[in-house]
Amino acid sequence: MATTVAVCALTYNRPVGLAALLASLAKLEDPGDAYEVKVIIVDNDPAESARPLVERWQGDMPWELVYASERRRGIPFGRNTAVRMARGSDFIAFLDDDELAETNWLAELLRVQRSTGADVVTGTVLPLFEEPPPTWAVEGGFYERPRFATGQRIDYARTSNVLIAARVFPPGDPAPFNEAMGLNGGDDTHFFQRAVNQGFSIVWADDAIVHDSVPASRVNPWWVLKREYRRGNTLSLCLRDLQDTWWRRLRRAANGCLHIARGIPQALVGLSRGRAATLTGLKHISLGAGLLTGLAGIRYDEYTVVHGS
Repeated sequence: MATTVAVCALTYNRPVGLAALLASLAKLEDPGDAYEVKVIIVDNDPAESARPLVERWQGDMPWELVYASERRRGIPFGRNTAVRMARGSDFIAFLDDDELAETNWLAELLRVQRSTGADVVTGTVLPLFEEPPPTWAVEGGFYERPRFATGQRIDYARTSNVLIAARVFPPGDPAPFNEAMGLNGGDDTHFFQRAVNQGFSIVWADDAIVHDSVPASRVNPWWVLKREYRRGNTLSLCLRDLQDTWWRRLRRAANGCLHIARGIPQALVGLSRGRAATLTGLKHISLGAGLLTGLAGIRYDEYTVVHGS
Protein backbone atom coordinates (compact mmCIF):
# COMPACT_ATOMS: atom_id res chain seq x y z
CA MET A 1 0.00 0.00 0.00
CA ALA A 2 1.39 3.41 -1.00
CA THR A 3 2.56 5.92 1.59
CA THR A 4 0.38 9.03 1.27
CA VAL A 5 1.83 12.54 1.32
CA ALA A 6 -0.15 15.79 1.41
CA VAL A 7 1.77 18.89 0.26
CA CYS A 8 0.08 21.95 1.78
CA ALA A 9 0.37 25.69 1.24
CA LEU A 10 -1.63 28.53 2.71
CA THR A 11 -2.28 31.54 0.48
CA TYR A 12 -3.71 35.01 0.92
CA ASN A 13 -4.14 37.31 -2.09
CA ARG A 14 -0.86 36.38 -3.79
CA PRO A 15 -1.90 35.28 -7.28
CA VAL A 16 1.54 35.75 -8.85
CA GLY A 17 3.37 33.93 -6.09
CA LEU A 18 0.79 31.15 -5.94
CA ALA A 19 0.97 30.61 -9.71
CA ALA A 20 4.76 30.31 -9.48
CA LEU A 21 4.48 27.88 -6.57
CA LEU A 22 1.99 25.69 -8.42
CA ALA A 23 4.24 25.68 -11.49
CA SER A 24 7.16 24.47 -9.35
CA LEU A 25 5.04 21.78 -7.70
CA ALA A 26 3.92 20.54 -11.11
CA LYS A 27 7.58 19.93 -11.96
CA LEU A 28 8.43 17.99 -8.81
CA GLU A 29 10.36 14.78 -9.26
CA ASP A 30 8.11 11.77 -8.82
CA PRO A 31 9.12 10.21 -5.47
CA GLY A 32 8.22 6.76 -6.83
CA ASP A 33 5.43 4.22 -6.81
CA ALA A 34 5.77 3.80 -3.05
CA TYR A 35 4.25 7.26 -2.57
CA GLU A 36 0.90 8.80 -3.42
CA VAL A 37 0.99 12.62 -3.46
CA LYS A 38 -1.71 15.25 -3.34
CA VAL A 39 -1.46 19.03 -3.13
CA ILE A 40 -3.73 21.10 -0.87
CA ILE A 41 -4.05 24.87 -1.26
CA VAL A 42 -5.84 26.67 1.58
CA ASP A 43 -7.16 30.10 0.64
CA ASN A 44 -7.32 32.46 3.64
CA ASP A 45 -9.11 35.15 1.64
CA PRO A 46 -12.86 35.24 2.49
CA ALA A 47 -13.47 36.29 -1.11
CA GLU A 48 -11.86 33.02 -2.30
CA SER A 49 -9.70 34.91 -4.77
CA ALA A 50 -7.37 31.94 -5.29
CA ARG A 51 -10.10 29.50 -6.29
CA PRO A 52 -10.09 30.23 -10.07
CA LEU A 53 -6.30 29.94 -10.26
CA VAL A 54 -6.21 26.63 -8.38
CA GLU A 55 -9.06 25.22 -10.44
CA ARG A 56 -7.25 26.16 -13.66
CA TRP A 57 -4.20 24.22 -12.46
CA GLN A 58 -6.14 21.09 -11.55
CA GLY A 59 -5.91 19.77 -15.09
CA ASP A 60 -2.17 20.41 -15.38
CA MET A 61 -0.95 19.12 -12.03
CA PRO A 62 0.46 15.55 -12.07
CA TRP A 63 -0.90 15.10 -8.54
CA GLU A 64 -4.38 15.52 -7.15
CA LEU A 65 -4.87 19.25 -6.46
CA VAL A 66 -7.39 20.24 -3.78
CA TYR A 67 -8.72 23.75 -3.05
CA ALA A 68 -9.96 24.63 0.44
CA SER A 69 -11.28 27.90 1.83
CA GLU A 70 -10.63 29.16 5.36
CA ARG A 71 -12.57 32.37 5.90
CA ARG A 72 -11.29 33.06 9.41
CA ARG A 73 -8.38 35.42 8.93
CA GLY A 74 -5.10 34.23 10.38
CA ILE A 75 -2.24 31.88 9.59
CA PRO A 76 -3.01 29.34 12.36
CA PHE A 77 -6.57 28.89 11.08
CA GLY A 78 -5.30 28.20 7.58
CA ARG A 79 -2.71 25.70 8.76
CA ASN A 80 -5.27 23.84 10.84
CA THR A 81 -7.60 23.67 7.85
CA ALA A 82 -4.73 22.18 5.82
CA VAL A 83 -4.19 19.52 8.49
CA ARG A 84 -7.90 18.67 8.53
CA MET A 85 -7.93 18.37 4.74
CA ALA A 86 -4.87 16.12 4.92
CA ARG A 87 -6.21 13.77 7.60
CA GLY A 88 -5.51 10.19 6.67
CA SER A 89 -2.20 11.05 5.00
CA ASP A 90 0.94 9.42 6.36
CA PHE A 91 2.94 12.63 5.96
CA ILE A 92 2.07 16.31 5.65
CA ALA A 93 4.50 18.70 3.99
CA PHE A 94 4.26 22.47 4.20
CA LEU A 95 5.75 25.31 2.20
CA ASP A 96 4.73 28.92 1.56
CA ASP A 97 2.89 30.58 -1.30
CA ASP A 98 5.84 32.90 -2.02
CA GLU A 99 8.28 30.03 -2.47
CA LEU A 100 9.50 27.90 -5.36
CA ALA A 101 10.41 24.27 -4.77
CA GLU A 102 13.38 22.71 -6.52
CA THR A 103 12.43 19.62 -8.49
CA ASN A 104 13.95 17.19 -5.95
CA TRP A 105 12.49 18.99 -2.89
CA LEU A 106 9.82 16.50 -1.89
CA ALA A 107 11.80 13.42 -2.95
CA GLU A 108 14.74 14.59 -0.83
CA LEU A 109 12.59 15.21 2.25
CA LEU A 110 11.17 11.71 1.90
CA ARG A 111 14.60 10.18 1.29
CA VAL A 112 16.01 11.75 4.45
CA GLN A 113 12.97 10.66 6.42
CA ARG A 114 13.42 7.06 5.25
CA SER A 115 17.11 7.03 6.09
CA THR A 116 16.74 8.58 9.54
CA GLY A 117 13.25 7.57 10.64
CA ALA A 118 12.75 11.14 11.85
CA ASP A 119 9.33 12.43 12.84
CA VAL A 120 10.00 15.80 11.20
CA VAL A 121 12.35 16.69 8.35
CA THR A 122 13.07 20.31 7.49
CA GLY A 123 15.27 21.82 4.80
CA THR A 124 16.95 24.79 3.20
CA VAL A 125 15.21 28.07 2.36
CA LEU A 126 17.24 30.36 0.10
CA PRO A 127 16.35 34.01 -0.55
CA LEU A 128 15.29 34.90 -4.09
CA PHE A 129 15.47 38.67 -4.39
CA GLU A 130 13.07 40.27 -6.85
CA GLU A 131 15.59 43.10 -7.29
CA PRO A 132 19.38 43.09 -6.76
CA PRO A 133 19.86 43.47 -2.98
CA PRO A 134 21.81 46.41 -1.52
CA THR A 135 25.31 45.88 -0.20
CA TRP A 136 24.30 46.01 3.47
CA ALA A 137 21.81 43.15 3.00
CA VAL A 138 24.44 40.89 1.43
CA GLU A 139 27.27 41.81 3.82
CA GLY A 140 25.13 41.22 6.88
CA GLY A 141 23.51 38.03 5.59
CA PHE A 142 20.22 39.31 6.99
CA TYR A 143 18.11 37.25 4.61
CA GLU A 144 20.09 34.04 4.95
CA ARG A 145 18.95 31.20 7.22
CA PRO A 146 21.13 28.69 9.08
CA ARG A 147 22.03 25.45 7.31
CA PHE A 148 23.16 22.13 8.75
CA ALA A 149 24.52 18.81 7.57
CA THR A 150 21.92 16.42 6.20
CA GLY A 151 20.71 14.11 8.95
CA GLN A 152 21.76 16.43 11.76
CA ARG A 153 19.24 16.57 14.58
CA ILE A 154 18.01 20.08 15.46
CA ASP A 155 15.42 21.46 17.84
CA TYR A 156 13.21 23.63 15.63
CA ALA A 157 11.47 23.77 12.26
CA ARG A 158 9.25 26.10 10.25
CA THR A 159 6.35 25.43 7.93
CA SER A 160 8.23 27.16 5.11
CA ASN A 161 9.91 23.84 4.27
CA VAL A 162 8.99 20.79 6.30
CA LEU A 163 7.73 17.20 6.20
CA ILE A 164 5.79 16.01 9.25
CA ALA A 165 4.77 12.44 10.07
CA ALA A 166 1.10 12.03 10.91
CA ARG A 167 2.03 10.65 14.34
CA VAL A 168 3.23 14.11 15.40
CA PHE A 169 -0.31 15.52 15.19
CA PRO A 170 -2.34 14.80 18.35
CA PRO A 171 -5.15 12.36 17.46
CA GLY A 172 -8.50 14.05 17.26
CA ASP A 173 -7.09 17.55 17.86
CA PRO A 174 -8.91 19.94 15.46
CA ALA A 175 -6.37 22.71 16.04
CA PRO A 176 -2.81 21.36 16.38
CA PHE A 177 -1.48 24.82 15.48
CA ASN A 178 -2.19 27.19 18.36
CA GLU A 179 -4.84 29.63 17.13
CA ALA A 180 -4.11 32.07 19.95
CA MET A 181 -0.72 32.94 18.43
CA GLY A 182 -2.15 35.71 16.25
CA LEU A 183 -2.66 36.65 12.63
CA ASN A 184 1.01 36.54 11.67
CA GLY A 185 1.83 33.05 12.85
CA GLY A 186 4.34 31.92 15.42
CA ASP A 187 2.05 28.94 15.78
CA ASP A 188 4.54 26.82 13.86
CA THR A 189 7.26 27.69 16.38
CA HIS A 190 4.84 26.66 19.12
CA PHE A 191 3.90 23.43 17.30
CA PHE A 192 7.47 22.25 16.75
CA GLN A 193 8.63 23.27 20.22
CA ARG A 194 5.81 21.21 21.69
CA ALA A 195 6.76 18.30 19.42
CA VAL A 196 10.37 18.41 20.66
CA ASN A 197 9.16 18.55 24.26
CA GLN A 198 7.14 15.41 23.59
CA GLY A 199 10.19 13.56 22.30
CA PHE A 200 9.63 13.79 18.55
CA SER A 201 12.77 14.16 16.43
CA ILE A 202 13.58 16.85 13.87
CA VAL A 203 16.39 16.38 11.34
CA TRP A 204 17.84 18.53 8.59
CA ALA A 205 17.78 17.82 4.84
CA ASP A 206 20.21 20.29 3.29
CA ASP A 207 19.44 19.37 -0.33
CA ALA A 208 15.66 19.76 0.09
CA ILE A 209 15.66 23.35 -1.16
CA VAL A 210 12.99 25.96 -1.66
CA HIS A 211 13.53 29.54 -2.79
CA ASP A 212 11.78 32.30 -0.85
CA SER A 213 10.75 35.33 -2.90
CA VAL A 214 11.97 38.55 -1.25
CA PRO A 215 10.16 41.61 -2.64
CA ALA A 216 11.84 45.01 -2.60
CA SER A 217 9.40 46.12 0.13
CA ARG A 218 11.08 43.71 2.56
CA VAL A 219 14.62 44.78 1.81
CA ASN A 220 14.95 47.47 4.44
CA PRO A 221 16.37 47.63 7.97
CA TRP A 222 12.97 48.12 9.60
CA TRP A 223 11.68 44.83 8.19
CA VAL A 224 14.78 43.00 9.46
CA LEU A 225 14.41 44.45 12.96
CA LYS A 226 10.69 43.81 13.09
CA ARG A 227 11.25 40.16 12.12
CA GLU A 228 13.88 39.75 14.84
CA TYR A 229 11.65 41.34 17.48
CA ARG A 230 8.78 39.08 16.48
CA ARG A 231 11.06 36.03 16.67
CA GLY A 232 12.07 36.83 20.24
CA ASN A 233 8.50 37.66 21.21
CA THR A 234 7.25 34.35 19.83
CA LEU A 235 9.96 32.31 21.56
CA SER A 236 9.07 33.75 24.96
CA LEU A 237 5.34 33.38 24.42
CA CYS A 238 5.96 29.72 23.63
CA LEU A 239 8.06 29.35 26.76
CA ARG A 240 5.21 30.77 28.85
CA ASP A 241 2.77 28.34 27.33
CA LEU A 242 4.88 25.19 27.14
CA GLN A 243 7.76 25.31 29.65
CA ASP A 244 6.79 27.93 32.21
CA THR A 245 8.88 27.77 35.37
CA TRP A 246 10.40 30.64 37.35
CA TRP A 247 13.90 29.34 36.51
CA ARG A 248 13.25 29.29 32.77
CA ARG A 249 11.74 32.78 32.95
CA LEU A 250 14.79 34.04 34.81
CA ARG A 251 17.15 32.53 32.26
CA ARG A 252 15.12 33.93 29.38
CA ALA A 253 15.06 37.40 30.97
CA ALA A 254 18.83 37.25 31.43
CA ASN A 255 19.26 36.15 27.82
CA GLY A 256 17.11 39.06 26.61
CA CYS A 257 19.14 41.55 28.66
CA LEU A 258 22.40 40.08 27.37
CA HIS A 259 21.26 40.52 23.76
CA ILE A 260 20.43 44.16 24.45
CA ALA A 261 23.70 44.74 26.31
CA ARG A 262 25.61 43.14 23.43
CA GLY A 263 23.72 45.02 20.76
CA ILE A 264 24.12 48.56 22.08
CA PRO A 265 27.93 48.78 21.75
CA GLN A 266 27.81 46.85 18.47
CA ALA A 267 25.36 49.34 17.03
CA LEU A 268 27.41 52.31 18.24
CA VAL A 269 30.69 50.93 16.90
CA GLY A 270 28.87 50.04 13.69
CA LEU A 271 28.20 53.72 13.03
CA SER A 272 31.81 53.98 11.89
CA ARG A 273 31.89 50.61 10.14
CA GLY A 274 28.86 50.76 7.90
CA ARG A 275 25.17 49.98 7.79
CA ALA A 276 25.53 46.20 8.05
CA ALA A 277 27.54 46.43 11.27
CA THR A 278 25.06 48.87 12.83
CA LEU A 279 22.11 46.71 11.87
CA THR A 280 23.76 43.63 13.39
CA GLY A 281 23.84 45.40 16.74
CA LEU A 282 20.27 46.63 16.38
CA LYS A 283 19.18 43.05 15.61
CA HIS A 284 20.46 41.93 18.99
CA ILE A 285 18.57 44.76 20.67
CA SER A 286 15.36 43.88 18.81
CA LEU A 287 15.69 40.18 19.66
CA GLY A 288 16.32 40.98 23.31
CA ALA A 289 13.34 43.34 23.46
CA GLY A 290 11.13 40.67 21.90
CA LEU A 291 12.29 38.07 24.42
CA LEU A 292 11.46 40.39 27.31
CA THR A 293 8.06 41.57 26.06
CA GLY A 294 7.06 37.99 25.31
CA LEU A 295 7.88 37.07 28.90
CA ALA A 296 5.53 39.86 29.99
CA GLY A 297 2.74 38.30 27.91
CA ILE A 298 2.74 41.03 25.27
CA ARG A 299 1.92 39.46 21.92
CA TYR A 300 3.03 41.32 18.80
CA ASP A 301 1.51 41.13 15.37
CA GLU A 302 1.16 43.47 12.43
CA TYR A 303 -2.23 44.72 13.46
CA THR A 304 -2.48 44.79 17.25
CA VAL A 305 -0.43 44.50 20.40
CA VAL A 306 -2.26 42.20 22.81
CA HIS A 307 -1.50 42.00 26.52
CA GLY A 308 -1.80 38.44 27.82
CA SER A 309 -2.40 37.23 31.34
